[in-house]
Amino acid sequence: MTIDLPKAYDATAVEPDVYARWEGAGCFAAGAGKRPGKPSYAIAIPPPNVTGVLHMGHALNNTLQDTLIRWRRMQGHDTLWQCGTDHAGIATESVVAKQIQDNPQFLADLAAAGITPENPPDQAASRTATGYDRDRFGRAAFMQAMWFFKERSGGTIVKQLRKLGSSCDWSRERFTMDDGLSRAVRTMFKSLFDAGLIYKGTRMVNWCPVQRTALSDDEVEYVEKNGHLWKMRYDLEDGSGSIVVETTRPETFFGDTAVAVNPADERYKDMIGKRVRLPIIGRLIPIVGDEHADPTKGSGAVKITPAHDPNDYEVGKRHNLPLVQCIGFDGTMTKEAAHFAGQDRFVCRKALLAELEAAGIMLGSTQIVHAVGHSYRSNAPIEPMVTEQWFVKMAPLAEKALAETREGRVAFHPERWAKVYGYWLENVRDWCISRQIWWGHRIPAWKCASCGKHTVEIDAPTACAHCGATDISQDPDVLDTWFSSALWPYSTLGWPAATAEMDRYFPTSTLVTDRGIIFFWVARMVMTSMFTLKKRPFNDVYIHGTVLDERGDKMSKSKGNGIDPIVMISGGSQKYLGKDYTCPGYGADAVRYTLLDMTTEGQDLKLSPAKFETGRNFANKVWNAGRFLLMNVSERPLAAAPTAADAAKAAIGFPEAWLLDRLQTTIAACTESLERFRYNDYANGAYRFFRDDLCDWYVEWAKRRFKAGGAEAQAAATVLAYAFDQVLRLLHPGMPFLTEYLWQHLQGCVGGTAWKPGSYLMLSPWPEPVAALRAPGAEARMAELQAVVTAVRNVRNLVGLADGVQVAAIIATPDAAKAAAMATDRDFLLDRGNLSGLDIAAGAAKPPQSVTTVVGALKVHIPLSGLVDLGKLKVQLEKRAQALAKSISGKEGRLGNADYVARAPAEQVAETKAMLERERAELVNVNETLATL
Repeated sequence: MTIDLPKAYDATAVEPDVYARWEGAGCFAAGAGKRPGKPSYAIAIPPPNVTGVLHMGHALNNTLQDTLIRWRRMQGHDTLWQCGTDHAGIATESVVAKQIQDNPQFLADLAAAGITPENPPDQAASRTATGYDRDRFGRAAFMQAMWFFKERSGGTIVKQLRKLGSSCDWSRERFTMDDGLSRAVRTMFKSLFDAGLIYKGTRMVNWCPVQRTALSDDEVEYVEKNGHLWKMRYDLEDGSGSIVVETTRPETFFGDTAVAVNPADERYKDMIGKRVRLPIIGRLIPIVGDEHADPTKGSGAVKITPAHDPNDYEVGKRHNLPLVQCIGFDGTMTKEAAHFAGQDRFVCRKALLAELEAAGIMLGSTQIVHAVGHSYRSNAPIEPMVTEQWFVKMAPLAEKALAETREGRVAFHPERWAKVYGYWLENVRDWCISRQIWWGHRIPAWKCASCGKHTVEIDAPTACAHCGATDISQDPDVLDTWFSSALWPYSTLGWPAATAEMDRYFPTSTLVTDRGIIFFWVARMVMTSMFTLKKRPFNDVYIHGTVLDERGDKMSKSKGNGIDPIVMISGGSQKYLGKDYTCPGYGADAVRYTLLDMTTEGQDLKLSPAKFETGRNFANKVWNAGRFLLMNVSERPLAAAPTAADAAKAAIGFPEAWLLDRLQTTIAACTESLERFRYNDYANGAYRFFRDDLCDWYVEWAKRRFKAGGAEAQAAATVLAYAFDQVLRLLHPGMPFLTEYLWQHLQGCVGGTAWKPGSYLMLSPWPEPVAALRAPGAEARMAELQAVVTAVRNVRNLVGLADGVQVAAIIATPDAAKAAAMATDRDFLLDRGNLSGLDIAAGAAKPPQSVTTVVGALKVHIPLSGLVDLGKLKVQLEKRAQALAKSISGKEGRLGNADYVARAPAEQVAETKAMLERERAELVNVNETLATL
């Protein structure tokens, strides 16, 4: 038979066809490929936002998960990669609310689907293009609009995950607002409430004025900002003087209800109990003694605004101070702010400062840099507010979650993240779980109009559980999105029902996620699972790095520095760092390999579009080598796929024995790397064997075997077919498309048929080391031969001879025994070194007009008479040595300059160091050659 593969690899043609074949054959189904006696292995995907699109962080996360699940599937484990999407309450609701406000066509699309607003438009509204906002549209209609948007836009990221090669069990896809998962949420809420771990209370919370909802502490990101510390004068009521306070938020003074001084501060002890008059509004507020005031900071006096600062709130409780809300839930000033009422808080600040300065109340300011809390969704500065919310008591839940890690049942990789996780749990605060939005799981609590108590039930009650009254109403708030996400590993398996899937796959095996959601998600999954199931939700947690751009900045839409993985896979154009970038499409395997190659011990990944050329180049290497191998094996077809025993019989010479030994080493190393979550070691190990051992060394030698024909050619074909099959299996978890495609074509050369039903590489056994294919000492022996060949090639390059020009070599060994041993590999050295002649003898003398290079205990003499002008060569090398010495000195000077190292871009410093090492190595080589001349 003949193999007719295109010369160039076209991933865009291969990958869709291969994926369709896998999916059509049920290769992704739970338990596909499982073998008797093997354990289960399950991963629950971190559910992406249902209306989201794939970004490079998703690509990294899912590549790592898919690599693990494909590897375990090949090992015969009963695998499940549980997939699904998250409703992403705040983020998704914000998108739809904006569509309703600004997009008349969206309203027309809704109307066509039978979804109409509950109220007429506000014709006077100037804020929106449609006359509607969320509230005017009406809750019931808005929820219909949300589901409409979800159904229309919700499939994009799932299709994109398929393009990446994700082998999830798509038949089990879940959504966090499915009926089953919604029931799980209500069940968990009731269980926690009945256990006294959920309560409703009035407390200070983080409030987002843009999305108009409370946020948990973990949803606030603190950003270093330039700001000012303003000094304000408050006059004493009795006219005896004044007191100076400092603030970063002067607009909150309208909510001041006290000034605090430290009771031990001698400057103010006589003022405690007196009152000051607030400027502009004239309200009298007391001076109280409280240790919150630090005498060493500023004036030592602190304005107290209990309604808008968490520390002030605590001071207010200690002194029974009133709460005066001067900033509203929409971020505008309330009526308490006098003539500033209705102004945005930051607009008010600017105008207020001018008025206070004109009145002599503002006494100046100091520039500072301070951490300002921002909503992790809207990026708006949060506003501390006192509101009534629902909370979870976290401390009792945290104790068991801590024990799971401390006692080794939940292991973090890299291990350092266990400390971060533990620190958060040790210092955890109660979790605010209520959100003032509509898209999400509505809190299953009904308040009684008669007795005022709440009834919490899984299914809607008809009467108050406390007094029997029927006038009850459900709480309008919904739960934090992370509440439903916290149940994901087991709610997706059918909990609270007792299902076969729960018995089979829970606890799950591995969680792969980003460090940014250790607190949001990882800890809460462990806590809820331990509470309700008394089991950990997973055994291992792999925390991967964050994807950064080439400058080291986190990728984001707003910065324009994101790399679209679909553009890298399928081709297209995008803006990157302000420039148009066009990619021809490298394929999913190239993207996956690049990401695996750069995943080192949880370190961040600095990416640029050009980095994916690494994966593209390797994919092309695999294709080209595969094409050569398949063409040669197809000319000598085998009756059946060669076994390890067949390969052992075909090892007719040392190169074959060495290759098979190296293969066993590589199999063991790749397996161990995946066991330890060392993704880059796995990728590099498979890469080095394929590129270096198989292609660069053995395939080149095999060409000699094929040329010889007969038994030699047949032996080479057998060894190549076996090694190629095994290395395709090793590469498959990381590069599934290309390996499956080439493996299918290999089947036609070894007595099988390509794409035979039920015969897929992804369901084939993972390689295991075979003791019979070990060749003790082969690796060291080949390393020496390779070093000799490399030394000959280096001399050829150094003196300016083309690769095709043959040279002779004389190898001087330390003794006769070594010479005899090396003589057995004479043919290999002649072939791979492209030598016209080779003498090997103990203590062989250096011929005249030759260059000598040392390889361990060997001296390799290369006669150059008639090939080069040694006089000219010496002059050239001396000039090169001088140039290298000068260049090295300059680089050493730059790198020795601490200012250069600190100021220059990190990549520039790294490149300078790399160039320095290359030049040093070249100088050593040049000087050694000069010495031999």
